[in-house]
Amino acid sequence: MTGLRTALVAATAAVLLSVTGAVTTASADDDAVAKEPGCAQLSAWGPGWADIRNICDHTISATVEVDGWDPDCIQIGPRGVGRIGLEPGDDPYYAYEC
Repeated sequence: MTGLRTALVAATAAVLLSVTGAVTTASADDDAVAKEPGCAQLSAWGPGWADIRNICDHTISATVEVDGWDPDCIQIGPRGVGRIGLEPGDDPYYAYEC
């Protein structure tokens, strides 16, 4: 009887550990999806300008993150690229929808 009880406890522990692992994995996957960028991607930049690529199939409004005040949003058509003006010395970090 003790061998059967030991086997039962081991099987229960294995099930609990696998369920906990699945829940942890699902939470990690959900967090990754939540942190995925939207449709706007910074594609190129230079002194006084930045290009934002719309990777989605619908029109978006987007801008870029810089130190200080971010530039006004621009509209970018589906799968298009829009150029935004920057102040002297501004270096864009990333693009985002607004």
